[in-house]
Amino acid sequence: MLVPRHGGIKIIAIVPDSLAETAGISRGDKLLEINGEAVLDHLNYQFLVSQRDFTEVMVEKPNGNLLRVELENGGDALGISLAQDKIKVCRQNCVFCFVHQMPQGFRKSLYLKDEDIRLSFLYGHFTTLSNSDNDELNRIIREGLSPIHVSVHATDPAARARVVGNTKHGDILSKIDHLIDGGIEIHTQVVIAPGFNDGEIWERTVTNLWERRACQTSGSGNGRGGILSLSCIPVGLTGHRQNLPLVQEIDSDYAAKWVNRWKKEARCFAKAWNGEPWLLLADEWFTRAGLTLPGRNFYSSDWTQIENGVGLIRRFQEHSRRFIKSVRAKDFAGLRLLLLTGSSFAPYLSQTIELLKQYVDSKIKVAAVPNRAFGTSVTVAGLLCGHDLLESAQKHKFFADGSTVDAVVIPSASVRAMPDSSGHAKPADIYQFLDDTTVSEMQSKLKLPVILSGDNLSQMLFNIADSTQ
Repeated sequence: MLVPRHGGIKIIAIVPDSLAETAGISRGDKLLEINGEAVLDHLNYQFLVSQRDFTEVMVEKPNGNLLRVELENGGDALGISLAQDKIKVCRQNCVFCFVHQMPQGFRKSLYLKDEDIRLSFLYGHFTTLSNSDNDELNRIIREGLSPIHVSVHATDPAARARVVGNTKHGDILSKIDHLIDGGIEIHTQVVIAPGFNDGEIWERTVTNLWERRACQTSGSGNGRGGILSLSCIPVGLTGHRQNLPLVQEIDSDYAAKWVNRWKKEARCFAKAWNGEPWLLLADEWFTRAGLTLPGRNFYSSDWTQIENGVGLIRRFQEHSRRFIKSVRAKDFAGLRLLLLTGSSFAPYLSQTIELLKQYVDSKIKVAAVPNRAFGTSVTVAGLLCGHDLLESAQKHKFFADGSTVDAVVIPSASVRAMPDSSGHAKPADIYQFLDDTTVSEMQSKLKLPVILSGDNLSQMLFNIADSTQ
């Protein structure tokens, strides 16, 4: 029997007494084919095993021998765990690519530019479709990987080629149309860079994508997909743009003019789309302009693209307004806290805390943390590093009367939980900042508890209570 040309995927675990184990498939084998098709990755495996009641599997043993078996799985999994998929990297050189603006000295994983439709489908990562040829587009359609998230940036081919730094990938609409014709729904985004894709180019992009919007008539049966949403994000620039194209920063005046024009347009699009928001403005437009955020009905019912910074602050405010008047809010009484956050969110958090103090007797102060690692133009909480948070905590840990706060609360978005091979590490040791410092190290230097904020005030209280146990 000839070995297929593809390398296969290593099997790293077998469920005891599963179909796979009974058939003689073992840990360390390579999964080559299912029903005569090469297995590409985890998603492809799940799709292939779901197609038939009887599944034909071919694996390669460590000694090179091939095993072909037929399993009656009824469309369910076979009882195997596969090695982690290799992440596909981006081929573009976008003028505003954040990875290209990273300071030196961070861990290697932060310099990886992922460009993977699997991550787009599973986790909402945005892809430029640079890795997606016709075969992959057809795979998306066949396996029903919908919705996916696509960075459009501009539908004008020349403008898009200039933005992504790749003359071969200007025509994004042909790929989008291919997917829509195949029934795929798409969330889109445009990062606005003045002089590159705003003005008439942006207006053309909006028009082109609106023409391809998803049909909201249930049961239409036309088999087509469509554009579910379009978000616009102001370009983010760090202080590390050496040898990169000149991109104009979006200041408060530019942001205010943008909001004044496109906030109205967004409401018009929503009205024409059965009341559901379709054109989405990221929170940063409002924070950069120093403006109050729109009300709840400006945002999608399911908070579409909230991971992209659309409605994060409004959702926090909506939750806080209800929570502050609840019995649970009384647990803030007597707490003496320092809340650290990014400079864009600080004014809104301060307003919420002042409202809380009207109902609960507590001493809580909010401090905006300047981002010296990336540059002070970076104002979001998720990109704050441990050293900057520590410096601000040292500076602001005292109240006006000279007394010290009882705990420091940091943004949950600023840390990542790292793998714990021992299984015995404390939570403070697992959580790391972008600069690889840990919450435990911050606590040691402050000699104060450091607590994660959570997504809202209720989660903050839970984390505070958990830290005292």
